Amino acid sequence: MMLFPLGARLVRRAATTAAVLGVMTVVPAAVQQAAAQEAQPQAAAPQAPPPVTFTTNAGILFHQIKADRTADFEWVMGKLKEALLKSEDATQKKQASGFKVYKNVDPLPQTGNIMYVVLVDPTVPDADYNMITLLNLVYKAFPEEQQEIYKRVQGAFGGGVNRLNVDLIADFGK
Repeated sequence: MMLFPLGARLVRRAATTAAVLGVMTVVPAAVQQAAAQEAQPQAAAPQAPPPVTFTTNAGILFHQIKADRTADFEWVMGKLKEALLKSEDATQKKQASGFKVYKNVDPLPQTGNIMYVVLVDPTVPDADYNMITLLNLVYKAFPEEQQEIYKRVQGAFGGGVNRLNVDLIADFGK
């Protein structure tokens, strides 16, 4: 006498096999992941962001900022201007002289973000225009305002940064 019909036994056997195979594939993956984590240094120092430099006399950076955070971004750009101008570093002072920030008044159709265009003219050879590097300069210049600066910039960016190295080929005003 059969306790289970043949079909039910096959279903139960298939379920048991699938469960065992599932464990066999999950466990090695978990072991490999744990081994990889153990192989990493415990107190790895954060890596410095790659520098954003220009190879031409003028350059353009595009930053997407969330539409509801434009006032925060513009406030931080004001702090960046102050930090660059009050810096004792000659390179940073030169960066300030060529830094112009423009705001596109029309939201981007795909995201609703606002595009900010940073025109750097003239560029400073070998100067780092990476936003993280520049924000670190702002933090250093205004240590008492670090929390406020962080609060205003954190989550404001709505996309990556694009950089263009540009050469002037014609100036119709001259």
